[in-house]
Amino acid sequence: MQQISFGDILDRDKARIVHAAVPGRVRLRHVGLLLDGDAKERVEKALGRLPGVKSVKASARTGSALVYFDFPATPESLAAALEAAAGGAEAVAAPEILAQGPNAAFETGAVFHAASIDAVASWLETRPAAGLTAPEVAARLAKWGPNETPRAERRSAMAIFAEQMTSLPIALLAASAAMSLATGGVADAVMIAAVVLVNAGIATATEREADRTIAGLMDEGPQPATAIRDGARVSIRSSELTIGDILVIERGAFIPADARLIESDDLSVNESPLTGEAHPAAKDAHALLPPDTVVSDRRNMIFQGTAVTSGSGAAIVTAVGAMTEMGRIQELLGALRPPETPIQRELGEVGRELVIVNGLICASVFALGMMRGHPLAQTLRSAISLAVAAIPEGLPAVATTTLAIGIQHMRKRKVFVRKIDAVETLGAVEVVGLDKTGTLTENRMAAVVLHLDGAALELRNGRLLRGGQTADDALCEQARKLFETTTLCSDAVAMRAEAGYEIDGTPTETALLTGGVSLGVDPVELRLSARVLASAARGDGRKRMSTLHETSEGARLLCVKGDPLEVLARCAKRRTAAGAVPMEEAAHAQIVKANTRMAGDALRVLGVACLEGGGDPRDEADLVWLGLVGMANPVRTSARPALKRLHRAGVRTVMITGDQSATAFAVARGLDLADGGELRVLEAGQIANMPPELLTALAAQPHVFARVSPVDKLNIVKALQANGHIVAMTGDGVNDGPALRAADVGVAMGGEGGDVARRVADIVLASDDMDGIVEAIRLGRATYANIRKVLRYLVSTNASETFVMLGAALVDAGEPLTPMQLLWLNLATDALPALALGLEPPEADVLDQPPHDPSAPILGPADFRRVLREGSVMGVAALIGYFSVGGLVGGSRASTVTFHGLTLGQLLHAVASRSETRGLMAEFGRRPNPKLYGGLAISVLMQGAAQFLPPTRRLLGLAPLAPGDLLRIGAVAIGSSIVNDVVGRAEDRFGAHARIPRPYGESHVV
Repeated sequence: MQQISFGDILDRDKARIVHAAVPGRVRLRHVGLLLDGDAKERVEKALGRLPGVKSVKASARTGSALVYFDFPATPESLAAALEAAAGGAEAVAAPEILAQGPNAAFETGAVFHAASIDAVASWLETRPAAGLTAPEVAARLAKWGPNETPRAERRSAMAIFAEQMTSLPIALLAASAAMSLATGGVADAVMIAAVVLVNAGIATATEREADRTIAGLMDEGPQPATAIRDGARVSIRSSELTIGDILVIERGAFIPADARLIESDDLSVNESPLTGEAHPAAKDAHALLPPDTVVSDRRNMIFQGTAVTSGSGAAIVTAVGAMTEMGRIQELLGALRPPETPIQRELGEVGRELVIVNGLICASVFALGMMRGHPLAQTLRSAISLAVAAIPEGLPAVATTTLAIGIQHMRKRKVFVRKIDAVETLGAVEVVGLDKTGTLTENRMAAVVLHLDGAALELRNGRLLRGGQTADDALCEQARKLFETTTLCSDAVAMRAEAGYEIDGTPTETALLTGGVSLGVDPVELRLSARVLASAARGDGRKRMSTLHETSEGARLLCVKGDPLEVLARCAKRRTAAGAVPMEEAAHAQIVKANTRMAGDALRVLGVACLEGGGDPRDEADLVWLGLVGMANPVRTSARPALKRLHRAGVRTVMITGDQSATAFAVARGLDLADGGELRVLEAGQIANMPPELLTALAAQPHVFARVSPVDKLNIVKALQANGHIVAMTGDGVNDGPALRAADVGVAMGGEGGDVARRVADIVLASDDMDGIVEAIRLGRATYANIRKVLRYLVSTNASETFVMLGAALVDAGEPLTPMQLLWLNLATDALPALALGLEPPEADVLDQPPHDPSAPILGPADFRRVLREGSVMGVAALIGYFSVGGLVGGSRASTVTFHGLTLGQLLHAVASRSETRGLMAEFGRRPNPKLYGGLAISVLMQGAAQFLPPTRRLLGLAPLAPGDLLRIGAVAIGSSIVNDVVGRAEDRFGAHARIPRPYGESHVV
């Protein structure tokens, strides 16, 4: 039992380090723990939350605590934390900790979300207004290192090779080699070793390349960050951030480090990468939370790897690199390989089932040999060799390699994959959710129509026209006032250039500023004369943007733009040539009618209002209506043909847009989104308070979801998935982030897409063209089909060897194939043809088939019957060749015919496996696969060398061939291929069933 010393009692407020000689373990003592059960629990809880602490065990009986820890914890920091916790305070609040110097609070695991902004700034010795100085930054970077998260180490070539050498087939080969040595078969043992090394070498090379491809999926370029340093706003690489930096947060930005908010303005963040919750999390810089608040509820903190969906703010960086919440997770996973994809797991299961089945067959062959008095060593070696030859080893590795090859093909076609499992999911996509702007329409807009004071006006080439004639001065003045308001109420950046102005913003914002410039509005001068006091961005449940300004004369002005009906509902007056007048009911109805007419012409329509004297930008009231502005967004020429191809492929297309229903309906009708059927439109207002189960029931009907918010998009994607559909979602903006994350496949339109959309998506297209979506689905289906082709080839050819050996054993017809010949077959016919089949180009009709059922196994019962039938035909043909040369009494000549006939039959079967619907005879006139033909040529050359080179002929036990034997070999190989071709065509003809397309329903607005 540990003793408490007199010194401990005198110094009862201090924690002592009793023992710290063992790295990563420290025993601490504090008298405040003694006989105090509450203090024991408080210490275990407080220290257990600290960064780097693995476990804590405190004892009230001895007054000590045993702590296992890792970086960044230290014995000294843990002792300081113990003092605070044993004394009844949080580890972060003890004055003794603050006195230890810079960042001491962080070292002891400060609970930043439970402290005030001033306290956090004091602990981290930073200045919210001015940030860190250059020397402080340099010192902290030297101490904490760069802001870079750990990455899982790639497997080395030796590690991959070692994995190959520890597989079940290799274990069986090793047993066979041991048996050969034990019985004096040195040559056999050497051959087995050669087969092992060649197979393991090929597998290592292919898996190494696959690992390199997969590891490259998540490679990101340097990410910028905006910080305050030395009182100035600077743009730096995110890796240069350090603890105590003041981070500037803007809409659409990625959060580069963990930080405590010090300012927040309608800030919400998509934290799904960290918490798994796709709904944006609202943030509040001034919230004070309990110390034990979980990460997902820390609304005054922001975390690395998450994205700002709305609003803005500023924060003090509290953790970087491996110390962030995301870094801790990645550090835990750093030693692990990426999880297997569904196909890899499924093929692993197929491999295990084949091991069991073939193991039973091999055991039967061994039992039959022993019952008939065959030598034990020879019978056992033959059974083990058959087991190795019959089991298609490394099926999950084949899947990984094929997926990696598919990724490389996609990259060549400007389809960039960020997650490997997205490739196989693409082949099962049943519904594509399409964002209108930037996907179906071009990502550029122009203000073309205005509605002011009851008049419909055209804006053409900088001229305002009414009925084809130039509008009067009063209407031109009202138009300029409208565009001045939209210029002030805008996130777009405008700068003077030699040829006018450079405008950087969304297509909508750019169109509004450009329209104002065409009427003489100077965006730079206007903004300098009316600084922004406050703003409220468009967001969830809010389809408008508002900004409050103070002019150079000191007057205030509230500017509002957004959804016409939402803005109109907040207007008490309207502007006319005579000034502001009350909003009459007739004028209100006329505006609503004009809005409907403009939206029906497929225009993006916004309502614009203002209030001189200012107001609350978050709760606008008594506004003065200025007018409507309609923007044209040309439909992409490629959109309609691409939609037709998707419909032919059995993929349902759904438009999910923030536009009004009339605008969305007009665009969808022009694109024939319903594929010749009646068009259904559902407005988001109708689903706002709808129970999830009702939305799930309705989601299968509409072709258009209109007036949706980011949360609505998310809920629609989830409802479609709840119907059992595999859903792909396209998008290009920050508001699309949650839906892209939630979809089975998120597709970012990369041409003008936002950074957030690209970072959260599974697939990134190099352009905004709809053809990219079709191409991604086509290549995804082709990759899945190639995996099936490889699997079909390996299982059927290995099954043929089992049938040969089992058939001969059943009639006691000797040994058609020697152990060495079985090993050679495994070497010559498995690796190269299988890899080449993984490189097959997409079949011409890949988009004429329905999506594959994601819940169905990659090889169903019908597929297994097919591959077993193909394997049995090859096996029976080889046995016929064996018996035709006196196989009933054995002999090397019969074995030689069987060996060559089966080898060539398997190689021809590789050609037949190129298509799932056409056999060998369809190869004539078909576009060749040079890689497959090259692999087959190498295998044939190896087979010829085996026969004609004396050393290999002796090793394999081959006899010289007579002309008649060559005819038998050709008959075995070609005959089995023809029979499989004919039978396969008959099965397809009589077993095929017509695909019934999903009904799209009738047309109306729900």
